[in-house]
Amino acid sequence: MVTYDQDFAQRLREELEDAIGHYMVAVASKLLDDGLPVASVSAFGSYDDPGQEDFDGDVEGSVEFTQAFQRGLSTEEGGAGLLWCGVSGWCLFRTPRGSGQVLMDSARWMGAGLLPTPARVAAFLSEVRLDPSVAGSDERPFYRAPRSELQALLDRLQGLDSGRDAEERHFDHRFVSVRTDFYRRRVSEALTAPKQDIVDLSLHTGELDSLVRFLEYVEGVAPSHEARELARRLGSDLSLRARDGRGSHHEHRSAFDYAVSAGSRDESQG
Repeated sequence: MVTYDQDFAQRLREELEDAIGHYMVAVASKLLDDGLPVASVSAFGSYDDPGQEDFDGDVEGSVEFTQAFQRGLSTEEGGAGLLWCGVSGWCLFRTPRGSGQVLMDSARWMGAGLLPTPARVAAFLSEVRLDPSVAGSDERPFYRAPRSELQALLDRLQGLDSGRDAEERHFDHRFVSVRTDFYRRRVSEALTAPKQDIVDLSLHTGELDSLVRFLEYVEGVAPSHEARELARRLGSDLSLRARDGRGSHHEHRSAFDYAVSAGSRDESQG
């Protein structure tokens, strides 16, 4: 039989994880707006997990990037990303592959309090990218004791202005939607940018087919109709131009036409 205390603890874990997740999405959204390739977010609300004791922690979240961007954050192969610790706030971690280091060994701590704004986190990452030796600190701050005042922490997280709607869906779904919308807008902006040159690019037939297949994949998995339609039209344009030759670039521009009309709709709704 599940006791009242067990039920309360489980609900607290779930609510903490949900609130942390939406905070991660808010930070990821700001980073995406700054043009950074965020790949995923995570949240961990099991404050009583014994494994967290090894790191003097309890709950946490993370913002993760594409592998190519991670390599730019570190001079060595391995993992790199942003971690939020419910005890010490944000840090950048870089763990070289095969080094035997744990995440906390490589952490560069942001400071600036337990729950800084997404804009402040983005500024910290910019500072790290400019000069990792002076951004942040190797010294870990402690803003609260592990497993203490958990309800107060939850209240603070839920009180953040994270852009979350009153009836917001699960943070994972929200992140997928935010990321898809960001890339849809970036693709539309690239398609409709003024003063574009015609590029002579040699491709093997297999390379072109691979690009079209990736666009076909995006068409199948993207959660928004607009992103799916852009992927479909761009794949079709590339295939038709390959068939009809260089002079057909003015004819096969259905992705451009769709991006223009979508941009007009966005402006009218804004």
